[in-house]
Amino acid sequence: MTLKSMEPFGLALKDYYEGNLKAKVIIHRDDGYKDDYYISHCFRSPSEFSFIEKLAVSSCQGKVLDIGAGVGPHSLELQKMGLEVWAIDISSHACDIMKKRGVKNVQCAEVYELDESNFDTFLLMGRAIGFVEDLTGLKRFLNHSKKLLNLEGIILLDSFDVRTTTVPKHLAYHENNRQLGRYFGEINLQMEFKGKFGERFKLLFIDPQTLIRCAQEVKMSCEILFKEENGNFWPGSLL
Repeated sequence: MTLKSMEPFGLALKDYYEGNLKAKVIIHRDDGYKDDYYISHCFRSPSEFSFIEKLAVSSCQGKVLDIGAGVGPHSLELQKMGLEVWAIDISSHACDIMKKRGVKNVQCAEVYELDESNFDTFLLMGRAIGFVEDLTGLKRFLNHSKKLLNLEGIILLDSFDVRTTTVPKHLAYHENNRQLGRYFGEINLQMEFKGKFGERFKLLFIDPQTLIRCAQEVKMSCEILFKEENGNFWPGSLL
């Protein structure tokens, strides 16, 4: 039986929280490449945040929506800073863990299902913007954000420019995307946990220039605030 796409990840989060500190998911790409992702990273403390994460958290203002919040590492830190935080994730396991860890406002939902509004900041860390799947989905999300954000609201997100890789197998995958008429940063994946597979899904890794262009196409401005040599970057989109 094939599970929902993110269910293996949720089960791995639950497994780790219940004591298996070696819990992991196996990520399968549609060209046969696979990689292990250890769940301990999701439970990192603020002192273990990357430089980009620390910058993003310190830049949040007002009422914050943490999208794809996972087990709530950023939400917990923002609460300590005295900000009003709403955390959403599509994994019921992640949401249960967030509540147990002390995140006050948790909702198991996609951003398109929210009944809350008037946010000052959208926060999408851990490359959570990937949930939009493709460039059409990105522009849909940016347009929808206008309904939930205040006039001067900001979107803080991180992503990865896949063009910076030097791994031949990855380069071949991105080139195949181009030949098929797709954006090179669209990735087709499937997750596995203890032999259980989720449905295939797509993630979007967006490069800075394309993000700026997509923002402009929906009448938003975008500034790249920090970029690392390894391809990670942190932009802020301002309505």
